Amino acid sequence: MSLRAVAYVSTAVAGLSTADLDHLLVDARAHNQVAGVTGVLLFDGQRFFQYFEGPEEGVARAYERIRNSHMHVDLRELHNDVVQTLHFSQWHMGCSHTEGSVLQQLSTQQWQREAEFLQDELEQAGASPALQELLAFWGQQNP
Repeated sequence: MSLRAVAYVSTAVAGLSTADLDHLLVDARAHNQVAGVTGVLLFDGQRFFQYFEGPEEGVARAYERIRNSHMHVDLRELHNDVVQTLHFSQWHMGCSHTEGSVLQQLSTQQWQREAEFLQDELEQAGASPALQELLAFWGQQNP
């Protein structure tokens, strides 16, 4: 089975509410689980950075949903490559500089724990450019 990973940044549309982000979180987790896609979506209050990975077909379906979303504009693809290894066992969302709901706060805490393990893994084994950018984006928001 061929695996693929995609990373992109985009600009959130004005006026996204906590309820909008909760819906995004629940909806993405459900669809990604069915597609076998894992990864992380980071939100800093203005921009999204997403890295997702999985089987080629599942990634293609997830990416089509992302491109058609009305929650963001100016999507800029950073990486779209075949990968040998998956780095995430679940789908995560991390929010910084936002009040957020309990759901978003719990998801952010889960992502923060995952980011620590990912950082250690990347330091030992070397990092793909996409994962380096993911951690750099998070580091800019959470020094």
